Amino acid sequence: MRAVRFTHADEAERYLAANAGEERSFVLFASVPQVQALSAKAPVRAILCSTAGEYTSQGYEEGVISGFEYRTDEAEVVEISSPPIRSLERLEQAYKKVAVNPEAFMLLLCDGMSGSEESILSTFFPMAPDFKIIGGSAGDNLEFKETFIFIGGRRVPNVAVLFSPSARTHILKENIYARTGTTLLVTQADVLRRTVYTFNNEPASAEYARLLGVDEAELAKHFINHPLGKEYQNDIFIASPMKVNEDRSITFYCELMANTFVHLLKPEDPLEVLRQTLTRAPDNPSFVFSIHCILRSLKLKQEDLWSGLDAQMLRYCRNTSGFVSYGEQYYRRHSNQTMVLLVLEEGGSTC
Repeated sequence: MRAVRFTHADEAERYLAANAGEERSFVLFASVPQVQALSAKAPVRAILCSTAGEYTSQGYEEGVISGFEYRTDEAEVVEISSPPIRSLERLEQAYKKVAVNPEAFMLLLCDGMSGSEESILSTFFPMAPDFKIIGGSAGDNLEFKETFIFIGGRRVPNVAVLFSPSARTHILKENIYARTGTTLLVTQADVLRRTVYTFNNEPASAEYARLLGVDEAELAKHFINHPLGKEYQNDIFIASPMKVNEDRSITFYCELMANTFVHLLKPEDPLEVLRQTLTRAPDNPSFVFSIHCILRSLKLKQEDLWSGLDAQMLRYCRNTSGFVSYGEQYYRRHSNQTMVLLVLEEGGSTC
């Protein structure tokens, strides 16, 4: 796989016209206007996804087009319909083609505004639990109106690309938040609306604020530094609060179920956390693909930390691509405020 970067849609269109043939395919990420412009002339072997920022061989950027090219014969592209169960047969057929390869993985791109990520992931029950899945939800640069995914010029709600490379593959997840030691019990919630009405049998916003030691009216200002964490197999998957509602309930960016405990989280040093993450990654990368949550990106911008992270990421591997998302998928779990990484080792086939 090889990272690509373009400064505007015309440049990308010319490159695709010259290179998107039977042997080579593309996945590209850009702002909504750029994606819409590209879709008018995109070849069928190009997947387009709108973003809230891009990650390229030059680090974090806004307004450019990021992405990568890959050998067409190394992947199967499957549109995931709405509801996703309608795509089960096509997913099973594609999975069977790659399942024998232990290095196979899925790149999952979801509509960032439909709130259907958990529903999509539940459709993958025929797949082995350890089958690698890395994904991100499309963004629209904080407009929160409409996100876009295309296969060529055809708009689709979601897409899965199942890769079967010869190179060794690894996926990693990074949280820049840690447990505080305080837990909350979700006592009343609407899973489908991703809304919690009560924690510990108290109004959600009142109890959240009490445990943080802040005024309830100021609670939303503390969300970016103190999200909640769902524990699964001793790992934490972050659930980010979206808003406090008039009835003192809280709507989240992912599902929280009643009668489950969640952890109150606190921020850690992002530069130190990334250093530790990269020590867990293979030391001979040939390609890196990263997905960063929009809330993580906003925190890094507020604290002027993107350049420090870029230095570490690009020192690790220059052949890198990625985007800023509205949610992240890691194996069969959906989370927020997270970075997920795909690393291919040297020694496999190249484009």
